[in-house]
Amino acid sequence: MSITIQRVFYSRVPKNYWKSLMSQSFSVRTNETLTREKPTDDSCKTNIPAPEAGKFQAATLNKFDNSLIIQNLESLKTAQPNEVIIDVRYCTVNPSDVLLSKNLYVYEPKLPITLGYELVGELVYVGKDAQDKGYKIGDKVIALNKERYGGFAEQCVAEVTDIWKIPSNVKSLDAVCLLNDYMSALIALERVVTIDENDMILVNVGLSGIGLATIDLATNVFRSQVIGICVNNDDAVLVRNRGVFASLAYNERDLLKSIEEIAGDKGIKAVFDGDGGEYFKKVLKCYTDIYKSGTSLKNLLRDDNFTVAIHHLSREGRVVIAGAAATKTQDVQSKIEPGSFSITGFNLNEYRKKDPDSYRQAGDEVLDFYEEGLIIPIHSMTFGLYKVNEALRFSSEGRTSAKVIIDIKNKEEERVNVAEV
Repeated sequence: MSITIQRVFYSRVPKNYWKSLMSQSFSVRTNETLTREKPTDDSCKTNIPAPEAGKFQAATLNKFDNSLIIQNLESLKTAQPNEVIIDVRYCTVNPSDVLLSKNLYVYEPKLPITLGYELVGELVYVGKDAQDKGYKIGDKVIALNKERYGGFAEQCVAEVTDIWKIPSNVKSLDAVCLLNDYMSALIALERVVTIDENDMILVNVGLSGIGLATIDLATNVFRSQVIGICVNNDDAVLVRNRGVFASLAYNERDLLKSIEEIAGDKGIKAVFDGDGGEYFKKVLKCYTDIYKSGTSLKNLLRDDNFTVAIHHLSREGRVVIAGAAATKTQDVQSKIEPGSFSITGFNLNEYRKKDPDSYRQAGDEVLDFYEEGLIIPIHSMTFGLYKVNEALRFSSEGRTSAKVIIDIKNKEEERVNVAEV
């Protein structure tokens, strides 16, 4: 049995379609054996300087595995023709922010650095190239500064190719959570799989947020029947509220039995029987291994491990697997085991470089889905800029896959957002 890769074609659905889906729930006890990195030492709290005229405040990383420092920096007045300056309202905390702060990411940044790359705000300076594309001062925009970062600050420079204009009536708290995760999920699904409403898609949510976006898209745009596998019961509840067919909190002992029961309810029989069933278990294990004992924070928060695989299950139906996958290093000199296979991860920044036009189009489509009411991003907590270190710690503890947001204006803010969704 082999993994088949195909191209996707999808149709949009009525605005309230997902509300009509029948949802099942399964109570599976969470496996709480994941190992975590030690929290950042909070014994060296810094004095926060008072704001100064002609300067803006930013949270900068001056030393790895240490607290970010609030500093006053000289205000940005001008930028290159292909750049804009954004007065930042909100910025999300993404996995790379956590890993970069601990020097655990795929590359080592040059210090000092201001982290944060997914942000929303208003334009206060517009370069000539941006003007030619119709941008003007006062426009509300979302930016994905995936190479430059700089979002944990009151002002941020971005290239015009990395910003999207949004209507002023769009909620900024929703808008800031949209592009990174939903674009990653949408492009990955479009590139490798055709999903229709007769299919079952098994989504391993992980901790990066892309899994939650995949569930939202698969359920409410592609109209497939979705099973969500989550790190804990709290995330299983979030997934259940997306209108899925079923949601599970990961438990190795009960997982296969639960999936078999769900597949049976959908008319997909003998899902784990025979050689094909054993192969399916092997593919599934690539995804669920991220929850097992010994998994590190670095592996759980990698942002290049979102994958999609197809496993055909005879004429009775098929299951598509998507989400966060574990990785193993294969010694090229060693013998490859029979039945081995490879699954390639998806990295949005690499796709941005490879196919910038499709990258831009994906952002436009995600914004369209949101304005049509088809998707709703989930955000868990908002921390003020002065509590950015608390935000990073919260994100690294793996409590939820939902977005954590930095409020740049309300600098002492700390509130729960899940109830608002």
